[in-house]
Amino acid sequence: MKTQFSRSLRMLLLGATAVFLAAVGLIQTAQTALAHTRVEVGPYVIVIGWLQEPPIVGERNALTIEITENEQPVTDAEATLDVEVLYAGRTWRVNMNPTDTPGLYTATLFPTVRGVYTTRLFGTLGSTDVDVQLDPEEVLPASNLQFPQALPDTIALQEQVDQLQTELQTARTWAFVGSGAGLAGIAVGLVGLLRRKSG
Repeated sequence: MKTQFSRSLRMLLLGATAVFLAAVGLIQTAQTALAHTRVEVGPYVIVIGWLQEPPIVGERNALTIEITENEQPVTDAEATLDVEVLYAGRTWRVNMNPTDTPGLYTATLFPTVRGVYTTRLFGTLGSTDVDVQLDPEEVLPASNLQFPQALPDTIALQEQVDQLQTELQTARTWAFVGSGAGLAGIAVGLVGLLRRKSG
């Protein structure tokens, strides 16, 4: 009786563990899917995301571009499509490279600041004109994953250095102006003194 009960309990625990692991897998898959952006252009479906997720500032990464037509992978798209990345008014052209997986392409990128890197895909697929912009997952600061203590943000440090240099340059300029005014005052005083003596 005890042996049968133990077996039943063991089977129940194994079943519960399997269900739990399956649920975790589904959640992770759903999160990954949500992190990718999808758009339809004519008969084509384009999905853009990051190769390494979450994307982190200062870490080499790549945009992934998956292209299908009627659920079939589209190959050789790199010959007719161009990729641009847009951020804060700046535009950067990146190479679209095919991978070993048909229909999957990458565009290598080294994000240097946090935020959303809008990706523009333009050109043609077959006889279909393509010009779309998609926003993949936001790039996060490295401090979000650093433990136990976040490292200094090099970009923020550089901004502080630049600010200090600007303030120092301003202070030097005012010092030169003050020195010039002082010398001019001395010169005026000497001229006045000389005129009095000569008079």
